[in-house]
Amino acid sequence: MRYLKPHFYDKFVCTAGDCPDSCCAGWQIMIDETSLERYGNEKSEFGTRLRNSIDWDEECFYQNNRRCAFLNEENLCDLYKALGPDSLCDTCRMYPRHTEEYEGLRELSLSLSCPEAARIILSCKEPVRFLEEEDDLEDDFEEFDFMMFSQLEDTRDVLFSILQDRSLPLTLRMSASEQLTEQYQIRVEEQKEYEIDELLRNCEAHHQRKKLQEFVSESLAEKGIDAASLHRWARQIEELQVLRGLERLRPEWDDVLDGAEKWLYQGSEETYHKICEEFHKAYGSLGSHKEEWENLGEQLLMFFVYTYFCGAVYDDMVCSKMELALFSVRWIQEFLMVRWLENGKKLSMKDVEEISWRYAREVEHSDDNLNALEDWLFERYAPV
Repeated sequence: MRYLKPHFYDKFVCTAGDCPDSCCAGWQIMIDETSLERYGNEKSEFGTRLRNSIDWDEECFYQNNRRCAFLNEENLCDLYKALGPDSLCDTCRMYPRHTEEYEGLRELSLSLSCPEAARIILSCKEPVRFLEEEDDLEDDFEEFDFMMFSQLEDTRDVLFSILQDRSLPLTLRMSASEQLTEQYQIRVEEQKEYEIDELLRNCEAHHQRKKLQEFVSESLAEKGIDAASLHRWARQIEELQVLRGLERLRPEWDDVLDGAEKWLYQGSEETYHKICEEFHKAYGSLGSHKEEWENLGEQLLMFFVYTYFCGAVYDDMVCSKMELALFSVRWIQEFLMVRWLENGKKLSMKDVEEISWRYAREVEHSDDNLNALEDWLFERYAPV
């Protein structure tokens, strides 16, 4: 078995009671079968409370006011305190460590939804490196499409190369990555997968010759849509309604969505673009923070592409995986503009981290939300 992980993966240490939020609130905590059996047989005095705190039909812990039954007033776990770390179920033991499973490969990552993981991911100044390890374990996936997975891995490597090319503006990196995956999707839909290798060579050649804008323009001439661009007034209003239509995991998320509508979209399009320009001059791509701003965008894009892109081997929705990354970066930037306005036109790294993990909690930690958003992105942007 091969294992892949970002170079900062092992730096994570839970901050426990010092965490600004809690991973034990706002969503169901599912319990694996082994832990359920142990909890059912727990002989200690704590065992009665333990069994009474489990929804045995749903195989999860009960919640009180959307907080796990074991989360105490200090935001610490009574189960952990009573029975020790070995008592935790797989969900609690592993989070925020995340694993994507492919035949012969496990890709490990930290979840952006965890405040401490978000801090580690977003504070990384160097390009992300991926470390590989191996052991003797084997598995067997039925009907796993090795050819497609190999092409997805090759494509992701090209995407990584583009996204981490800091000689290019972030907007060009985003557009080139989008157009590459759109062209990939076209070949899948037309059953011309044999042309994908040539597509990758063509994109790499343009990149090496510093002609990525030419590659983007050629692709746009075919397709005519550039969803990677930032701050499109009508599109952002439409997408805000998509976000409003998703399942709500935390009531505070309504405040974030309401803030975007209040500060950005209730005025005119001209006012909106003036806000965007002022923000970028003060903090973003046009000001003295340009390098920091583009690094944040790069790290977010790398996170979403690494975590989700190769999952297209299971559903053939290649372009929506890239669109999810672009959508996420666009909206985290929109919400940061709102926070900047709310704070009297000031923004801190803590604000960036908080908006990022709050966004990730709402979008990533509901399968219904993630699937609904990917389906919408596929319908909206797929070249079909």
